[in-house]
Amino acid sequence: MNRVRVFWFYSIRTILFFLFFSFYMIMFAVNADRIEEHFDPLRAFKSPPVKVRDDLYVGSYPTAKELKKLHHELGVEKVICLLDPRFPVSRELVANEKRNCRKEGIIFVSLVARDFKRFRDMLPIISEIMDEDDKVTYINAYFFNRQVEHLSAVLASGEEQNP
Repeated sequence: MNRVRVFWFYSIRTILFFLFFSFYMIMFAVNADRIEEHFDPLRAFKSPPVKVRDDLYVGSYPTAKELKKLHHELGVEKVICLLDPRFPVSRELVANEKRNCRKEGIIFVSLVARDFKRFRDMLPIISEIMDEDDKVTYINAYFFNRQVEHLSAVLASGEEQNP
């Protein structure tokens, strides 16, 4: 009899956990831009924008509030996002970033690193995107990861390095 109670206790607890978790994931998918204003669990791992040159900043995925700050305080007029929209979570983040850029009047460019054989193959395209006008640009991935760090080093020095 005792094993049956224990089984039901853990079964109900597991069901409630998954119910809460699935509700949270649905709410996040539907209202991600509203939720991230109040709840950003990965904030500790994200970095502030880093100035590479006068016309270039790099950093983490910006929330709507951070994007507004980038636009008004740093003069960012173009955003290059390195997230891959083919992944379900990234798809929602890219869509939110695109929507937030549109609200702020910022040009949004999505460039998927996985589409290139080597990381250095992206550099001419990024340089071309940046050179087509003299707008201040912000390049981001979700975290300030190795890709963005390498990219900023190459663009700052003007010479190609191995990633």
